[in-house]
Amino acid sequence: MRCGVAALAGPFALLLLLAAALVSTGPAARAYELVTALSNDRVSITSNFTGANVVVFGTIERDSQSVSRPSGFDVVVTLAGPLTSMVTRRKDRTFGVWINAESQRMRLVPSFMAIRSDHALEEIAQDSLRARLGLGLDMLPINAQTSLSPPARNPFESAFVRLMEESGLYSQIDGSVEFLSAQLFRATIALPANVPVGVYTARVYLFSDGALLHSTEDELVIGKVGFEQYMTTYAHRHGLLYGIGTVLIACLTGWLAGILFRRD
Repeated sequence: MRCGVAALAGPFALLLLLAAALVSTGPAARAYELVTALSNDRVSITSNFTGANVVVFGTIERDSQSVSRPSGFDVVVTLAGPLTSMVTRRKDRTFGVWINAESQRMRLVPSFMAIRSDHALEEIAQDSLRARLGLGLDMLPINAQTSLSPPARNPFESAFVRLMEESGLYSQIDGSVEFLSAQLFRATIALPANVPVGVYTARVYLFSDGALLHSTEDELVIGKVGFEQYMTTYAHRHGLLYGIGTVLIACLTGWLAGILFRRD
């Protein structure tokens, strides 16, 4: 019986030590916290939508027992759109004609990604931490693969990120997080006219001396309203009728244009 009690005492004591360690490190981990908010939690897309701006506000709070850090803080703000799958194709010239050749599907990639920071990301955190968090277009996980080391991009993945930047759907701007005071900050993210609809996630990360202190998440909904939403819903529910109507309208438009611009 003594042997059995002694055998159980070891694991039980280890659990007590681990619990004590968690309790002792808990306040230190919660010494600094973020309180964040969005300027608006919904963006409506209408027929005259040309883009919009979303402002992320935040403040850094610390408890009364924590001292201020002399090195200051760094803040990184990201806004990610819903995950989607896209195909990157490479065009080759064959007999004088450019045609699609090899391709690669990018699975589970953000349809939109904006990254804002007060300093260069390389100065805020090490590559291993940025790779784990997916911070930075160079660390963006493709096919939902995250690791502790920077991803090795193949030509298709590098071309995908470059094309998304050129279309305005991916962006990374260092030095764009503005500190209004020692604790209050804001970051402005521009949404292009071709922004996809869906539920977006705004994340704010608080760093100091290369360590992640706290992070928050907020949701932003981007959706169509009015006639655009009605047509989108109708097209999904009645695809055949929508297609036939589109062809008829195109034919009618061409016929009317031929009559108006006909030369006698």
